[in-house]
Amino acid sequence: MTNKELKAWNKEKEIIEIMIKKYCHKKHRTKKDNLCEECNELLEYSLFRLEKCPFKKNKKFCNFCKVHCYNKDMREKIKKVMRYSGPRLIFSHPIFVFKHLIQKIKQK
Repeated sequence: MTNKELKAWNKEKEIIEIMIKKYCHKKHRTKKDNLCEECNELLEYSLFRLEKCPFKKNKKFCNFCKVHCYNKDMREKIKKVMRYSGPRLIFSHPIFVFKHLIQKIKQK
């Protein structure tokens, strides 16, 4: 992987963690870096799936992917997290949100 690809890869892992923490803090009332057991399991699962992604090199966001590597239960959980946290990222990570929107437009 090139330096640019590695940087994007690490940013995606960071964003997933931020999104799950935002969700857990609001919905499960956890504080600071703490996560409930369910959200911690989702975070570990998400990071594991990212590591095993067959499209690492030219990775787009998972929702653009034709292969769904999350099992059904975890896919539903991460969708809930993203529906809640995604719009709230505009305040903490506006550049990431902007890039995501650009990719979404290009996909269509």
